Amino acid sequence: MPGALQRANELFPYVFHPITVLALGIALLIHYEWREQSAARAVLWRRLGAFLGAGVLALVPTVAYFLVGRSGLSTALGGSSWQLDEMVASGVLIAAGTTWYVWRRYDWGEIIPDAMVTLAVVIAPYALLSPFWDISGHVLIALAPLLYLSLLDRRYVPLLAIPVLMVPNRVAVNAHTWAQSIAGFVVAAVITVGLYYLRARSRADRSSGSTPS
Repeated sequence: MPGALQRANELFPYVFHPITVLALGIALLIHYEWREQSAARAVLWRRLGAFLGAGVLALVPTVAYFLVGRSGLSTALGGSSWQLDEMVASGVLIAAGTTWYVWRRYDWGEIIPDAMVTLAVVIAPYALLSPFWDISGHVLIALAPLLYLSLLDRRYVPLLAIPVLMVPNRVAVNAHTWAQSIAGFVVAAVITVGLYYLRARSRADRSSGSTPS
């Protein structure tokens, strides 16, 4: 059993890499918004394609980092150098900004732009802290989209098991301390929940203000 647990801990960062979890979370958010709008299925594929394009752009900083530094795939999947952290943060910001712009440009809805703003704000402290303190980007990046999705629809709450299990996993594989892993979780949770409810209150105020007296 200890050997199986060790093997599971070693495989976890590869199976549930934060960028994969981030992509899954945003894809589910896109599906949720599309479903709420009762739009045609072709609209869903168009939006997923736009997000995929933004994701390809997000790879540019990290690919450049590997071309210059000649690092291996194991560094990408399990490494924790602050330079790589900065490249990942830059890529996430590129994807978030591009996705936000496309949604606004074509007026596809409010959920995804709000989620992209939240993601960008979550990434900011990660980018600022990484050169000085190794806060867990794995936990932070994985939690933000899944928590946002769960706030919109409680049926997705079970997916939060991924970032929850990621906290002890980062410690188990000697990638972070408990403080660094928990900090990533807390920072992402506080910002995501805070911005979600601020925007919900803002929408409610606008709705009440536009109601005829």
